[in-house]
Amino acid sequence: MPTTFREAYERLLPLVEKPGRYLGNERGAIRKDPGTVRLRFALCFPEVYEIAQSHLGLQILYDVLNRRPEVGAERAYAPWPDLEALLRARGLPLVSLESHLPLADFHVLGFSLQYELTYTNLLTMLELGRVPLRAAARGPRHPLVIAGGPCAFNPEPLAPFLDGVLLGDGEEAVGDICDRVLAWDGRDRGALLRALADIPGFYAPALFAPRYHADGTIAEVVPLEPARPRVRKRVLVDLDRFAPPPNPIVPNVGVVHDRASVEVMRGCVKGCRFCQAGYIYRPLRERNPERLAAETAALMQRTGYEEVSLLSLSTGDYSGVNPLLKELMDRLVPERVAVSLPSTRVDALSPRILEQIRRVRKTGFTLAPEAGTQRLRDVIQKEYREEELLEAARLFADLGWRSLKLYFMIGLPSETEEDVRGIAELSARVAAAAGRRLGVTASVSTFSPKPHTPFQWAGQLRLEETRARQALLRHELGRRKIAFRWHDARLSLLEGLFGRGDRRLADVIETAQRRGARFDGWSEHCRLEVWSEAMAAHGLDPHFYLRRRPLAEKLPWDHLDAGVSRKFLLQDLARAVSGVLTPDCSIERCTYCGACDFQAVRNVDYHPAGAKGSDHRGHQTSRWADLVVPTEDAAGAPAWETKAWREARKRAAQGHAGPRPRPAMPDAVPLPEPVAGGAGGAPGEGNADEWLGAVPSSLAPAPATPPPAQRIRLRYRKLGPARFIGAREIGNVFLRAARRARLPLAFSQGHHPMPRLSFSPAIPLGFSSDDEYVDLDLTAATPPETVADRLAAELPEGLEPAGADEVPRAAPSIDASIAAFVYEVDLAALDRPPASDAVAAALERFAGASSFPLRKHTRTGERTVDARRFVRGLEMTAPQRLSLELAVGPEGTVKPGALLGELLAIPPEEVPTLRVHKVATRFRAAAA
Repeated sequence: MPTTFREAYERLLPLVEKPGRYLGNERGAIRKDPGTVRLRFALCFPEVYEIAQSHLGLQILYDVLNRRPEVGAERAYAPWPDLEALLRARGLPLVSLESHLPLADFHVLGFSLQYELTYTNLLTMLELGRVPLRAAARGPRHPLVIAGGPCAFNPEPLAPFLDGVLLGDGEEAVGDICDRVLAWDGRDRGALLRALADIPGFYAPALFAPRYHADGTIAEVVPLEPARPRVRKRVLVDLDRFAPPPNPIVPNVGVVHDRASVEVMRGCVKGCRFCQAGYIYRPLRERNPERLAAETAALMQRTGYEEVSLLSLSTGDYSGVNPLLKELMDRLVPERVAVSLPSTRVDALSPRILEQIRRVRKTGFTLAPEAGTQRLRDVIQKEYREEELLEAARLFADLGWRSLKLYFMIGLPSETEEDVRGIAELSARVAAAAGRRLGVTASVSTFSPKPHTPFQWAGQLRLEETRARQALLRHELGRRKIAFRWHDARLSLLEGLFGRGDRRLADVIETAQRRGARFDGWSEHCRLEVWSEAMAAHGLDPHFYLRRRPLAEKLPWDHLDAGVSRKFLLQDLARAVSGVLTPDCSIERCTYCGACDFQAVRNVDYHPAGAKGSDHRGHQTSRWADLVVPTEDAAGAPAWETKAWREARKRAAQGHAGPRPRPAMPDAVPLPEPVAGGAGGAPGEGNADEWLGAVPSSLAPAPATPPPAQRIRLRYRKLGPARFIGAREIGNVFLRAARRARLPLAFSQGHHPMPRLSFSPAIPLGFSSDDEYVDLDLTAATPPETVADRLAAELPEGLEPAGADEVPRAAPSIDASIAAFVYEVDLAALDRPPASDAVAAALERFAGASSFPLRKHTRTGERTVDARRFVRGLEMTAPQRLSLELAVGPEGTVKPGALLGELLAIPPEEVPTLRVHKVATRFRAAAA
């Protein structure tokens, strides 16, 4: 029987999908002895590992917390349903990845709320972690349960489950939280909450109580302590105070964003009126470009990734993007490291950006037109014109891209059928502009109004309305031969429900979770009927939460201050009605949104002197325009939902032939003249060439791949947790380890050069081995022992180099050289191991049989093979222990588990738990 939670989990891993999710042995993982730290802090992400480990914010906090010697930060993720079922069946708790400590044994559980449809997963994690779901039921010995992230700006649907919520940036605040918890005497939990509530940005839901009208709307949210009437978000003024994590966790399994990530700036002042992130992350704060280049290059050496993503809400708008990209690419091209950008605004692209990016590889691009017509783009504050989008498509095609994704939304305020059809028409014009050289995909989601935005009062499409628009687009895009991707309408409904929900939804969430709701953001797991039943059980109507809100209505989040004033949001709503654009305050004068105090908190950018007044692509932008705040009409309906929107629709019906409504344009502010002689002059002194990132219009191609000069055959062991790293992942693990080890890897030729690594046939997941092989082609002669030593220092736990030799490059491949595999099998690992005499009898029957039919699964289906001719040896070496040698031929071999399961009548569900260890690989004569 297992004696530790680590051992208990190890017995479960062969039974679950993708067991590598639960190992915790990645490069960069930090393991502190829980018994030697004063504060145990679990960073909890209520999603599956592949999504959670892609999140940069979690990596940042993991690094910040573990820098403190008295704090031990570990990670916990939502278990996939297969593991959850096993944990419940065997009475095991949910544990952390690093030390396998149950969640109940931590002092703080910090949840990241990135998406509304992870709320049931949060409850599941608490339940499996043996932590009371409701904050009111927790005592002094229970963990403090807190949360942060974008959904924290309306945490009310989760408020009864949370002790606290952090609004805004966490780098500094998380240290303040640790200090308060460490100073707490461990007795009065209420005293701890009050101490935490003194931290700027910390919201304790228990210190506020909502009151409701009879119709279900909120009358007021009452602060139970008058000294704390409102909570304002926390702002990290200087991002450069916290450098990117120097040694981030490098996953051993494939994750959603399987690349390094570097945040170049935080916040965005472009003001897209639907975008919550553009408001809650204000003001704009850029990182120093010189430091960024050096830190990013060093990061790539320490991680071994082959791609880095420059993250922000709009990286193309980073003021130093051109010089940064040039310096980065100059450093990374020799290492064959590619650079990618997240979804990009159309008017933020330039030829310089694309020419730099393609120097290594043409990474994927998503452009976000958002709306199909110019009128609606004006409403939502998308500043580009259609010709800019068409020119971008031509540019992508000219530079060799072959695919482009366009992102749109349906259900935006004032949308008409013309706007919906416009999505298909615009997508077709984009494809035509590229001469059909680009495969264009239109990806369409449903607009969900978000708190703290000008559209927070807007209504959301109902389920049937969303599906009708999707059907229209499917037809219109299909006949234009444009690929169509859409967001599940059920998920959009739930997103809208919880995005603007109140505390009454907590009962609904708990009921749905107890009835089996899990991973609601995954279409295959979304059970809308469970949610409908839960809503009905508590007397709530989902359409109450999707409806348009009168401007005078109290909103569930009104007591939480995201930094942007209500007055500004209403003014911006008025500008939306008129189709007037709000200018970019980073290059023009302040728009008085409320995010800055002009003492400590303000925009931080790196525009060169003299560049203000024009953006870094040289396009003029509009001046500020004062507009009247919208008011209620005599019937109490907001004007923007009645006359104004009707007028907007009327204008749309009449066409949009004239110029877009814009405030008056400023006088042109020229960029400074380039210094004679090229790109001379000090950075930041207004040198236009330096500013624009002066690069030739046709860049020199990446250096030719040096030919392989040497082949090293490395023998390695695959033990412990590494036996659950799948065959597909092993290649990436070795590639990144080789990059970190600075080995001179050879690459293939072609448009997408690949490293020349070749592995021995993969062993089944869960098997261990003393005798695995990989061939590495190198461009420079390197002593084999040096290769082994360098890799040993970089590979994760359980992957152990055991020797290396140089082999002729003309020698047969590893696959062609293998004659047989030798295994040891431990039957005692089974829950119900067969008796020794039964095993002996089965082996005797097998030895006397002339054949042994076995069903074999192949890529083309199932077929029956004679397993007897593959077996070179099979004997019992000790009670419950077997030795098995299997021949390998042109048609492969048979799987030890399948053979022994059939031979010993092991139940199919137990076969994966067999402990099989490969002790030797037999090579043919003259092979390694």
